[in-house]
Amino acid sequence: MRRSTLAALLSGLALLLQADPALAQRSTTRGLDLGLHLTGSSLTVEDDDGRDDGAGVGIHVGYGINRTVMVFLQIDGAGFMVEDGTIEGDWTMAHLDLGARFHFANTLRRWVPYLQAALSGRSVGVSDATVGDDTDAEVSFSGGGLSGGGGLLVYFNETFAADVQLMLTGGQFTEIQVNNVTVSGFEIDATSSRLSLGISWWP
Repeated sequence: MRRSTLAALLSGLALLLQADPALAQRSTTRGLDLGLHLTGSSLTVEDDDGRDDGAGVGIHVGYGINRTVMVFLQIDGAGFMVEDGTIEGDWTMAHLDLGARFHFANTLRRWVPYLQAALSGRSVGVSDATVGDDTDAEVSFSGGGLSGGGGLLVYFNETFAADVQLMLTGGQFTEIQVNNVTVSGFEIDATSSRLSLGISWWP
């Protein structure tokens, strides 16, 4: 009788040990990750006393190689106002980031902080710009840079989370285009920042 009771207890304990991780898991960072976010952006250019601020949206696609490391592609776009700028018009800014994220992951927690770094392409465009006597010019500045930052995932369930993120990008605008004329070889230092609030989903 004692042996059968002990065997039953051991079997029950084994079942609990097998089931507990699945029941206790509250977050995942493995596999495909899709995200959408709202973004507040800013841009500061060398020899410019002010900072220009704007707002926009962004998306990201990532893949968690394991619980810690993810590779990702992120695209952000924003429109912003430039006060007393050299070029007047409707300004927009876009970032394209290819990088890696490092999660401080624990599947038993509903919150997961992370750090990330990326190679970035950055472009600023001005439509309906006033350049000299041309009041309807199309102007763009583009170049590469490095981005770094971090964020916090707060999970509603195992595969769906709110995502708060801050990214800083440093680099140079190396090419300027006015209408159909492109000039390269510039070295205009510029710093931009992005503060985002969005959602992430692991399908």
